Amino acid sequence: MRSPTRFALLGAALAAVAVAALAVQAATGSQASTPTCAASQLKGKELDSNGAAGTILFSVTLQNKGATCWLKGYPSLRIKGTSLWIEGSHGLLPTHVVHGGMSMLNGKPKLVNLKHSGKASVLVSFEDVPVGSETSCPTGKALRLQPPGASGWLTVKVETFACGHGTLHESPVLAGVHSSQ
Repeated sequence: MRSPTRFALLGAALAAVAVAALAVQAATGSQASTPTCAASQLKGKELDSNGAAGTILFSVTLQNKGATCWLKGYPSLRIKGTSLWIEGSHGLLPTHVVHGGMSMLNGKPKLVNLKHSGKASVLVSFEDVPVGSETSCPTGKALRLQPPGASGWLTVKVETFACGHGTLHESPVLAGVHSSQ
C-alpha cells in the first residue's frame, strides 16, 4: 500500500517539472515571437574613435527606430570608398573582416534585445600602416553594415584607412552604448 506522503511528493515533483517546462517554453517562445532586427529599422552612427601605434579603434552605435527586435552575433561589414568609378561595384572597397583580434573585441556573442529607441554597439579596429607591398591604404568614407541574421544593409559615415587589403577586426554586437576609449 502506498502512503499519502509518497503521492504528495510525487505530485509536487511532477508539478515542478511541468512549471520548469513551461518556463523554458515561454523563454524560447518570446525570442521566437520577437523578430531579428532588420537593417531598415536601425540607425547607425559613429560614436567615437581613438588610435595609437598604428591601430585605430572606433565604436558604432545602432539605435532601433522600429518595434522590439533582437541581435546576436557579428555583423557583416564592407568599406565604402569615395567614388563609384574607381572602386567598382557600388563604391565598395576590398574588405576582409576578422572576429576579435584585440582583447576588447573578443567576446562570446550574446542575445541583445532592443526595444524601440534601444541601443547596441559594435567595436571595430583597423591598422593604418601599410602592410607588405602596400604603399598606401585605401580611404573609406563609410561603412556598410549588415546586422547578424538580416538581409539588408545600412550605411554608417566613418572614415577608414584600412591597410592589409581592407582588414577590419570587429566585436560581436554588444548591448548598450560602448565607447572605444
